[in-house]
Amino acid sequence: MRFFEHQEKARNHTFRLLVLFGLGVFALIFSIDGILLLGLGYSDSPGGLDSANWGKILATYFPALALVAAFIGFVIGSASLYRLSQLSSGGGASVAESLGGRLLQPETRNPVEQKILNIVEEMAIASGMPVPRVYLMDEDGINAFAAGWSPNDAVIGVTRGCVKALSRDELQGVIAHEFSHILNGDMKLNIRLMGILYGIFFLSILGEILIRSISYSSNDKKNDGKGAILMIGFVLFILGWVGWFFGRLIQAAVSRQREFLADASAVQFTRNPEGIGGALRKIAGWNQGSIIRNPHATEASHLFFGNGISGFSALFATHPPLEERIHRIEGIYFQPPENAPETTSTEPTEDISFSAAQLSNLAGTMRMPAKNAAPPVPILIPIENQCKDPAGALAVLYSMLLPSDNPARINARDQLINKLDPAIAQALFEVEPLVLQINKLQLFTLLSKALPSLKMLGKEQSIDAIKICQALISADGKIDFFEFCLWRLAKTGLEKFRQVKGPGAALGIAASTVFSFFAKLSDAPAPAYQKAIQAAGIHGLLANIETKTDDFKMLDKVFDFLAQANSEIKHKVLDGCIAAILHDGKITQDEGVLLRAFCLSMEIPLPPLG
Repeated sequence: MRFFEHQEKARNHTFRLLVLFGLGVFALIFSIDGILLLGLGYSDSPGGLDSANWGKILATYFPALALVAAFIGFVIGSASLYRLSQLSSGGGASVAESLGGRLLQPETRNPVEQKILNIVEEMAIASGMPVPRVYLMDEDGINAFAAGWSPNDAVIGVTRGCVKALSRDELQGVIAHEFSHILNGDMKLNIRLMGILYGIFFLSILGEILIRSISYSSNDKKNDGKGAILMIGFVLFILGWVGWFFGRLIQAAVSRQREFLADASAVQFTRNPEGIGGALRKIAGWNQGSIIRNPHATEASHLFFGNGISGFSALFATHPPLEERIHRIEGIYFQPPENAPETTSTEPTEDISFSAAQLSNLAGTMRMPAKNAAPPVPILIPIENQCKDPAGALAVLYSMLLPSDNPARINARDQLINKLDPAIAQALFEVEPLVLQINKLQLFTLLSKALPSLKMLGKEQSIDAIKICQALISADGKIDFFEFCLWRLAKTGLEKFRQVKGPGAALGIAASTVFSFFAKLSDAPAPAYQKAIQAAGIHGLLANIETKTDDFKMLDKVFDFLAQANSEIKHKVLDGCIAAILHDGKITQDEGVLLRAFCLSMEIPLPPLG
């Protein structure tokens, strides 16, 4: 499958459809003005209209028509914003709970739930984003969904039928598909389209109110202006419905294109088209298909992996036909099979794979010395198990931040244990010796799996944890490179309760600071920096590399500042970082860790590097 080509094609189709959607809103406003102008023209010219009268009529009523257009735009905009605030409140967790999802605890001992959580963790590493919380729905249909306003509040939902019917590879393809929706901004796009559609439909509600108000006052002897108000109400009612109808068609078309994009991205993440292709085939032959029985399934139909509801025509379908999706993935035409018997997968679920691509989170070759080869699985398993519990996750984080110098480490650990909850202190004793045996890249990858547990902490616990992290980092009087990367990862899980502000720096200076740090990790810093500024194409970049690149406090503020930039700027900075990394033809551990920290902070996917 040429997944990059399919991704680009889906994005182009989406852009054209969104432009059409915007033009439709403007056409709706101008249609209302046109109908009103026509009615006013005939009322002012009982003898008939000719071309000579139109200029005079337009000049006479132009201020009123402009006011009507502004009012209609205000109504659509206000109603849309109101609906957006409703849809975005509560984050992905509220959507999952409304669909009957049950939150899976990271420390679960259920093999089926462990299987789901392990696959979600693997796909988070492969796509370069925080591990989201996972919900299990008691539904027989093969389906899944992703919900949330941003990657940091996103959740993944999976049906019991999905786990029951699919193999591990197929389930991995489905989860990768949902990660694509998160990374490509499809959740935010769908919510915005739903808001605009509600704003358009609100015109019908407003028109109905006007019509009802006239009918209730029909017995009033004073009928001045009632005919005009009735006409306006009727026009709003009809055009509101017409606008909603065509807007709904465009929304469904946009959703179908994003499904193609997500399918292509799933192949990119897994490098296995048979996984997602097999899942789609299973849906076609499964007795329950992909149907969701929950009463809230209709309003969330665009979120699902497969069609969650039945009875919709192809025009309003939020998902392309299974045959077409399979054809794009596998390149062959597909005929739906007979209903497949229900079989339960018996594959082992407790094994955890640590392939080079997963550990590095780069789909290229990571040059690692032999002494830093992956340790035996028995060393990794206890740390992974601790990461599944909030207390254990904090213990893993703290053990990684303890000073590397042995006397300073012992002193800092003893002071820390006196302040910690007994459960965290016990976990710290268990994981600290193991942490010392693992290389930086593996430590960073393992800690990224602890993010769901860290997000389960309350407000006061999160604030206390942030303070402890700051104290551990400054215990030896300096901040080193790896401590900074761990700090950025910790902030992803712990700083959800307070607004982070950037330094107010100019974009060019902020980007130059980031490029300087990446260039310093190269064998040839100056040429690497030049490659970065050429690749980024951002105005205001410093001509030469910064001489001082050990100010991690400034880099922390710069990361916060860039995190507030738009997606285009973030990807330009990412292009510069990648150019600096690839300048010397190799990817070191430090470069891989810093790039992961940057992408996690920016909430953007980490691209494959060859």
